[in-house]
Amino acid sequence: MSFSKLPSRSSTSSRTPRKGRRTASALLALVLAGPLAASVTANVLPNLGRDELPKDKVAAVPFEDGETLVYTISWLKIEGGEMTLSTFREKSPDGVPVHRISLSAVSNDYVSRFYPVNTRYETWIDARDFSPVRFEKHAREGRYVSDEVEEFDLSRRIATWRDDKELRGVGPIPEHFQDVISSFYFMRSVPLVPGQETRVDLYSRGKLYRLVVAVLAREKVETELGVFDALKVQPRMHDAGSASSVDRNKGKLFLWFSDDARRLPVMARTILPIGSVTARLTRVGNGVPAPAPPSPVPTRAAR
Repeated sequence: MSFSKLPSRSSTSSRTPRKGRRTASALLALVLAGPLAASVTANVLPNLGRDELPKDKVAAVPFEDGETLVYTISWLKIEGGEMTLSTFREKSPDGVPVHRISLSAVSNDYVSRFYPVNTRYETWIDARDFSPVRFEKHAREGRYVSDEVEEFDLSRRIATWRDDKELRGVGPIPEHFQDVISSFYFMRSVPLVPGQETRVDLYSRGKLYRLVVAVLAREKVETELGVFDALKVQPRMHDAGSASSVDRNKGKLFLWFSDDARRLPVMARTILPIGSVTARLTRVGNGVPAPAPPSPVPTRAAR
């Protein structure tokens, strides 16, 4: 696999942000798009090969090409900006079907006065078996600037991690794994049964972790689109191969997926020492059926 340079939009400057603010904004992005031009795929993806997988095979997923989900982000009930998730169906240079998933988080005018945020995460996934092949991070959060790329050679089972300055790490990857963004969509694709857990290896910044997703309960979630029957889950990240149960997340993270075939992520909440940060679904774009008609808000709806 060839490793091309970072896109020209990458910055080479970086300062250490204030601890509390950086943690909150980073988790905002990770709980859950400004799309790139369609031509970018040919520039960043190699031939994906793996002839044992037919090129016309596409694993079943609960989202469609063009799905766009928009969220309002709030901290202690103060609106701070928007987050957008978008999916696109594309092909690698050798004709393999690929999901490109984009996440962007942008602060509103009020927050931008003292802490501007304009961050994008993007991942490319082999649609045949939902294995990530490339991940990009372009963060602009206050004074913090970070541009990173992870590339996954699925034939040789090798991952490469680099930033805008240097190669940071090269190492092996298991047969089945996810990256930070693909893991979120992977959760939508697996059975979610209250009382049960799903485990998957997660690669991030040169290291493998074990992501444990516990399905906690069924709840009602109120959004601007109405009230959804939802499944509440808690992802926890642990060191891979360790017997320790220490959660490596910097705060408690909870996600709510609609309890239907779409598995729409309708809300996410991170509990931090500085307060809770909530992303709540406000708009649904192309490729997704309209949400079910609103129902009366129940007394115990998740808020």
